[in-house]
Amino acid sequence: MTLLDKIKAIAASACPDYNFVFETDRMANVLADDAPFPMLLMSEFYDSGYQFRYGWNRTARLELSFMRLAEFQDDAIKREELRDQMRTEAVLPFIKALNASGYFAPIETDGFTISSPNEPPRFDANAVSVFLRFNVTFKDGCGL
Repeated sequence: MTLLDKIKAIAASACPDYNFVFETDRMANVLADDAPFPMLLMSEFYDSGYQFRYGWNRTARLELSFMRLAEFQDDAIKREELRDQMRTEAVLPFIKALNASGYFAPIETDGFTISSPNEPPRFDANAVSVFLRFNVTFKDGCGL
């Protein structure tokens, strides 16, 4: 099972209503007009490769954007309410499912960066998002 397969499986169990999309930053704008929302967009990841530290470990940095569409020209309050909804219904369940999956070494709370507003500029003004960045380390040399 690849890293992408694992993240996709975790997303499907944690936030099944979100359409999972994996794409390069350059091509995501093509998907922006056609992909169904809510969406979980995973950008290409940085794989730091294998490092020897108490055995061989593989680490990768992942960036996910959880997105919903707001009503056209919604005010800032309604957009923030959508972000709160996404944090509750998708981001936090994803983090819990990631740590419970057994695929990776557990990630401490401070190992996650959750920020907003951070709509990728390639999406139109109706997209509202919560951005999640974290590093995963394969457990026990898995992924070699």
